[in-house]
Formats: sequence, structure tokens, C-alpha cells
Amino acid sequence: MEKRQPRQPACLTVKDNIAITPHMRRITVTGDALKAYPDIDTTAYVKLLFDFDGNPLSVPPASLQDAQLRTYTIRQLDRSNGTMDIDMALHGEGVASGPASHWAKSAAPGDQICVGGPGSSKGLADSFDWVLFAGDMTSLPAISTYLEKLGPQTQGYAVIKVTTADDIQPLEKPAGVNVIWVTGANSLADEVAALSWLSGTPAAWVACEFSDMRALRQLLAKERRIPHDQLYISSYWREGRSEDQHKVDKRKDMEEYEASA
Repeated sequence: MEKRQPRQPACLTVKDNIAITPHMRRITVTGDALKAYPDIDTTAYVKLLFDFDGNPLSVPPASLQDAQLRTYTIRQLDRSNGTMDIDMALHGEGVASGPASHWAKSAAPGDQICVGGPGSSKGLADSFDWVLFAGDMTSLPAISTYLEKLGPQTQGYAVIKVTTADDIQPLEKPAGVNVIWVTGANSLADEVAALSWLSGTPAAWVACEFSDMRALRQLLAKERRIPHDQLYISSYWREGRSEDQHKVDKRKDMEEYEASA
């Protein structure tokens, strides 16, 4: 699917902030601009805007170069009421956890933030015999929306790494999709490698930390030989790196990977 053309960021107001699990919060924002949003799909995301001190912007900047942008999946959009839910994973404590995570802990009803979007990226393959999802808490909102929209006869796996066992949450899914929660030191790649591979052609969707992504890419693209058009794989973050630094790492990694293909 083509990415949507960017629109002017809108200033939205926090309506609610609830804890889903210890390391996941659901922020509900509201504003008339949401009533004009286009129809969204499972890949839809928005960008939260912060200044370079980590404070949420309440006035759109003259240029997006004048802001820090943090990308999040739209968990739910209610255009008729002008509300949107964004599920946000929490990382660490204080400002060192990053502007979005820090804001998610403290955002209160009435607070404002500028939001850009919506946009969308490549999603699940159109046709498949079974599905495979792999991700961590940063991609759990996206995986949740995919599972909710799958047909009732769909089979496959969703392998999800969470910060603690208390971060496991109930998911709406087809009965034939087995959800495997990963806690502790076990890696996503090891858990996926241990799966009983189903027959036929899978559609795989992977989004996680940079190092985990590279290990899963080696497993799924090189060893399992999932065709390129059946595999979406992306890193959403990198341990010890800011989002801007991660973007540089991600671009360099892709150039090196394509050169070696």
C-alpha cells in the first residue's frame, strides 16, 4: 500500500490515560481534526511531536525538522466522536526513557500534543496459507489489530516478547492462531526457530528491536526462504540509540543487506 501524503500536524487534547499493563498505556486523544481523517487500515500510524527538550508540542512547528517525531500505531479511531487510541510501550524511567515514553506516563486529561499523520506502510501479504507474527511490546498494538481483523479460519503463530509476565494481555484472535508470549532472556529468533513450521506459504510480519530484527531476517529470509513479497520485517527501535540515530542505523543496515543479497 502506498504511504499517504503527509498533512499538517493537528493539535489534539488528551481525553484519557489508562494503564493496560505495567509497561503499556493507552492514551486517548480527541480533536475535530480526527473527524476528517481518512479511512485507516491495520498499518496506520501517527507521529507524536516533541521539542528538543522532550516536551510535547502544542503548536505545529514551521517545519518537521524543528521537532522530534515519534511513531505509533493507531490502535483505534472513532471519527464520528473525534477520538483516537494510541497504545504506548514504556521504556525505563524519567526523561532518559525518551520523550514519548516519559510523556505517556504523565499525560493527563486536558494536556495537548501535536500529532502528524495518518500514514501507512506495507502490511501483511494479500494471500497466504498461514500467518506468522513476531514482535515485542513496541509492535504489540499493531499485531493486536492484525489478529482482530484476520478471518476466523486463519492459522499460524504470534510470538510476542514482553517486558514482564505481567505485561501479557488478552488478545482477540482466530482460534487457529497460537500466541506465544516470550519473557526473560529468551530471544524472539530462538522462539520462532523452535516453532513447528506449517505447510504451505506463510505471510510473515515482524517488527521489533534492531538486533532481534536482524536475527529474524536471517532466519526467515535466508534460512526459511520466505519470499520477499510474503515478508514484512522492520526494526522499530534499537537498544541504546535514539529514534533519529536508529533511523541512520536502519538505513545503513538496509543498504548493506541489499548489497549482500
